[in-house]
Amino acid sequence: MLLDALLKRCGAVIYSVEHCRDEREPLIDAIKRGTENHILIISGGVSVGEHDFVKDALRGLGVQIDIWRVAIKPGKPFLFGNIDKCAVFGLPGNPVSAFVTFLQFVRPAILKMMGATNFDLPKVPAKLSLDLTNDSDRPHYIRGRLEHGRFTPIGRQESHALFGLSQSNALLRLALGESLKADEIVDVQIWD
Repeated sequence: MLLDALLKRCGAVIYSVEHCRDEREPLIDAIKRGTENHILIISGGVSVGEHDFVKDALRGLGVQIDIWRVAIKPGKPFLFGNIDKCAVFGLPGNPVSAFVTFLQFVRPAILKMMGATNFDLPKVPAKLSLDLTNDSDRPHYIRGRLEHGRFTPIGRQESHALFGLSQSNALLRLALGESLKADEIVDVQIWD
């Protein structure tokens, strides 16, 4: 549902949606069908877990994988590749990670493929409502609410925590090692 809504907001036409178990053969068959389109988006199975078969299945089908893993939080297990006329995106299985990687990588690619010249999310200045520090090993996209010129992080910021995302309308990119103070002016990306 989440990806469906994000794709429709981009103006994309969805030709099919398939749900696959973590089993090689059904996954390979679904990927074969998916690569008949201009874009294939796979959610889940792109990490390094025992049942994460997507990367191997894609390579087995001849997909050229150009990107595997990105240095952002949430969203590290992201994949991009192509085969023939099809661009292949592998999104993390955690919903917040899938959301962030879609907005940062898939949305701009789709809009560019559709001929858009401006495909960045709108950014607006906002006053930060509290102190923030990124002690992580990569940049962190903080989900929060932009209201009356103030940005407030909402809920837990883990990749599985949907409540904060459901109440948010903006993202703040907090760079590696960055610390920001309350009332500081920051640029936030808005999607709502």
